[in-house]
Amino acid sequence: TQSTGKLLILLVATLFSVAFGLDFLSNTLGSHMVLQRAPQRANLWGFTTAGVRVEVIFRTLSYSTIANAKGEWNVFLPPTPAGGPYTIRVLSDAGESVFLEDILFGDVYICSGQSNMQFTVREAFNSTAEIAAAANYNQIRVFTVGQRTTSLTPEPELGFIEQAWAVASPTSIGGPDWDYFSATCWFFGRDLFDAIHVPLGLISTNWGGTYVQAWSSPDALAKCTNAEESVSSVEAPGPNTPSVLWNAMIVPYLPMSITGATWYQGEANAGQADYYACAFPAMIADWRLKWGGDTPRDFGFYFVQLAPWIINGSQSIEATIRLAQLYALKLPKVGVAISMDNGDPTSPYNNIHPRYKQVVGYRLSLPARAITYNQKIQYEGPYATNFIIVSDGPNAVVAVNFEPSSIGSGLILTDAHCASDLTPDQCAGFEIGSSENSWHAATVSLDRDRILVRATITGRVYGVRYGWANYPIATLYNKEGLPAVPFAFPNPVVPVK
Repeated sequence: TQSTGKLLILLVATLFSVAFGLDFLSNTLGSHMVLQRAPQRANLWGFTTAGVRVEVIFRTLSYSTIANAKGEWNVFLPPTPAGGPYTIRVLSDAGESVFLEDILFGDVYICSGQSNMQFTVREAFNSTAEIAAAANYNQIRVFTVGQRTTSLTPEPELGFIEQAWAVASPTSIGGPDWDYFSATCWFFGRDLFDAIHVPLGLISTNWGGTYVQAWSSPDALAKCTNAEESVSSVEAPGPNTPSVLWNAMIVPYLPMSITGATWYQGEANAGQADYYACAFPAMIADWRLKWGGDTPRDFGFYFVQLAPWIINGSQSIEATIRLAQLYALKLPKVGVAISMDNGDPTSPYNNIHPRYKQVVGYRLSLPARAITYNQKIQYEGPYATNFIIVSDGPNAVVAVNFEPSSIGSGLILTDAHCASDLTPDQCAGFEIGSSENSWHAATVSLDRDRILVRATITGRVYGVRYGWANYPIATLYNKEGLPAVPFAFPNPVVPVK
């Protein structure tokens, strides 16, 4: 139970290293957790006095190691198929001892980002039924990192735990607003479990209103030097000081063997599109490089492209950050959940926080199923690759082609309109441009596996775009129901160097 898990954490916390004041068993671990299944090896680690022998007893066999000069120890368990529950005992020659129970082996995912990842199941639509249904998923285990700690230097332990490892239940999933458990993470895990039937460990580590810079190591930040786009350091570190959340909320997990990660962030970086187009892929690559345990160097990384929200001012501020996010798709084993049709203008949590997190979680689970688990499913919506000018102005016609694999069973157009309370500059669908700064609303029709976009313009065709607005109109899907990825040709977002 949740209370038992918290009690265990308190008991474990009393068994700290004399030299370092750190837990004998890392506080990222505990009873009820999921450890990474075969073919990977699960890693257990912690802290004691230098030179002390540590023994791990699992399935009647003993595995031992000697703590290094810093008092750090770790033991890899043999590759273990999905299943359980198991017990594990960890003890040392110094008299330290921890007993872990109800341990499952399965797949472990990190869920990180800002407030839309923090947004809880209790805040989502249909929350009462969703929370009650969590009782049917006792092979999913959840952990929520607390948000009270930042650090200017890498930390080996978590500074605060909001909810220790717990079995999925109405209690562990239905915590207070903005507390636990992450709706996006939960619906992703639930839908993934329904597809693969393997125990899942879901780790929610996020902080609302935070920049990508805070979640990136100094090495990652060095890949994208641009003083105007960086977040300034402050004397007393806050959550947006560069690297402080990487140090405090990601580094403690680096020794853990995991399967992959999900990410919902980018709103805070609106207005920094060129920087984000470099920094976001750099962060992913750096996480992969630095993650330890027995984690693959190319572990799956799945992110949410930002949903609509109403911003006064430039119509392009969110459109450009959406395009910037897509640069991450140039990396291998990265997938995206499109949510430009997932707006919620009447959300009581501010329209930047749509309540339809079930849609987001489901769409996140699709690339995971296809890329990580090799399931033969349609996991992406129509992805535009180029355009051809069929007829120049004034009666312009442009053909847009798509990546064949993204078309699925075929393209479809739906009827959608700008919400009545939105101004035209906040809401747009297809447009043809006659110059960089002159764009015209367009109509669209299907032409087999491509679309024809038409508009009356002055001059020659400069380009074509779709969804170029803070609150775009989504009308193009594939027959599998996945929305088209917004696009702009030519792409105005150019990553900084």
